[in-house]
Amino acid sequence: MTADVTWEARWEHSECGASGEALFPDEHAPDSGHYDCPEPGEIGWYGQWECICGAGDWEDGDTADSGHECDDEDEEAAA
Repeated sequence: MTADVTWEARWEHSECGASGEALFPDEHAPDSGHYDCPEPGEIGWYGQWECICGAGDWEDGDTADSGHECDDEDEEAAA
């Protein structure tokens, strides 16, 4: 069993300044829902993942995937 990894991220549009936050499971591509903006530009994401054993940073990419194999799984199952 793999421990649940949850991502907490913030997005921001480079031109209009719109922004928001999202929570989503590991190995998912987040979606800002910011589609109807008349300004050109791109959505940038900044985030961090969290697990029972700690947290890690998210580098920009297509899919938020921590690649995390939890060392504390046995402790979680025993709890």
